[in-house]
Amino acid sequence: MLEYVKHSKASISICYHRRPSTDPQDTGMANDTPLICEIVDLIHDGRGVGRPDGKTCFIDGALPGETVELRRHNQKRNYDEAHVLNIITASASRIAPQCKHFPRCGGCTLQHLDHGAQIAFKQQQLLDSLERAGLQPEIVLPALSAPQWGYRRRARLAVQRAKDGQIMVGFRNAGSRRIEPISQCAVLAQPLPDIVAALPGWMVNFPTGIRLSEVELLRADNAVAIAVEASRAPSAAELQRMLAELPLNDAQLWWKTEKQTAFVRLDGGDQPLTTALTDAIQLQVEPGQFVQINGEINRQMIDQVLDLVRTKESGTSAVAVDLFCGAGNFSLPLAGQFDRVIGIEGLADLVDTAQDNARRNAISNTEFMVSDLSSWAGMRKIKGNIDLVLLDPPRNGAAGVMPWIAKTKAAQVIYISCHPSTMVRDLKVLAEAGYKMTAAGVMDMFPHTAHIEAIALLEK
Repeated sequence: MLEYVKHSKASISICYHRRPSTDPQDTGMANDTPLICEIVDLIHDGRGVGRPDGKTCFIDGALPGETVELRRHNQKRNYDEAHVLNIITASASRIAPQCKHFPRCGGCTLQHLDHGAQIAFKQQQLLDSLERAGLQPEIVLPALSAPQWGYRRRARLAVQRAKDGQIMVGFRNAGSRRIEPISQCAVLAQPLPDIVAALPGWMVNFPTGIRLSEVELLRADNAVAIAVEASRAPSAAELQRMLAELPLNDAQLWWKTEKQTAFVRLDGGDQPLTTALTDAIQLQVEPGQFVQINGEINRQMIDQVLDLVRTKESGTSAVAVDLFCGAGNFSLPLAGQFDRVIGIEGLADLVDTAQDNARRNAISNTEFMVSDLSSWAGMRKIKGNIDLVLLDPPRNGAAGVMPWIAKTKAAQVIYISCHPSTMVRDLKVLAEAGYKMTAAGVMDMFPHTAHIEAIALLEK
């Protein structure tokens, strides 16, 4: 990975950290003779693609259109892995990374690529994945985009006490479990960067008997939460000192031990954390629960969903089913366009939160239930005609419920994905059932990363 860039008229010299291989087919170190190679593409994780010697090679930090000098460090049966020694001809889209921790930190892998080119890359990755599966959207939706810096309202940071007693707080190194101590982070929303910088000085005074593992920072619209994961809870006296020395005076303090499944609030306050979904709907959230990282993109995504929904004629009953509904991120806004919205989630605590969110927003036409979404057996409890199925599954997709969705014959299916390959796999089930892909596009939920968030609309 890129550590520094030294510019000259002829070339750019680069030093890289090697990415360890865990591939069982890894044959070990390749011939380390430097090679000259043209970069022809990017793969899903943001590495450049070249073919020195005619064999496919994935190169850390290289961009399409560049000519680079590289050294292979892993040789596999079907491809090699390499790092760049020098960039002989740089891409016009190459820019100087803004963060001093790039690329040792594993958080952002595309800071060296112009933001517009990042979005184009993500859109093309989605379309290529669809095309390979024989899926072709009638309309390619414009990519949803928002400010590229200061967008991340939630972060999970690793915490470790060093042998000298000092505290390290940061993200994991690229390709390893080692912590990259973070002193600044340009993608975190304010005031989270200041909190990150203050965390080591705060935590160093914690009793050594409290073994720290992670800390989650969550910035809602109305407050900020600091959520600590540790081996034990603090005593009353220890808690009093922690609260007195909080990195942000009015921050909420949450805590979870190794034996707990959810965070518990310790600062004595009762104000919930809330974030706006629309001008009229507020969502209550808690540390540890799923929340969309990018609040602005989330609001745009909700607006896009509502625009895509086909409303029924007046006087007819319209029913929407929201699978993997979480705390109601889509269910609650959809309630304004449907007579009935059914939200289904696999985690009981999220269902409880969704029901509470409906009550807080005076929304009475939603219902939420717990069901195992790894199969469609639990879907039998849903009776009657369904007009819309919306699903926003985790990275492993929704293979277990796709046969049920196809069987509903819902007029519309909206699939929100954080992993295009599993989305494509799932959508093939609908295509085989006679659905056509009306529209598809990407949302730039995670600028400066290779992570792709996508949306697809299928209709009968």
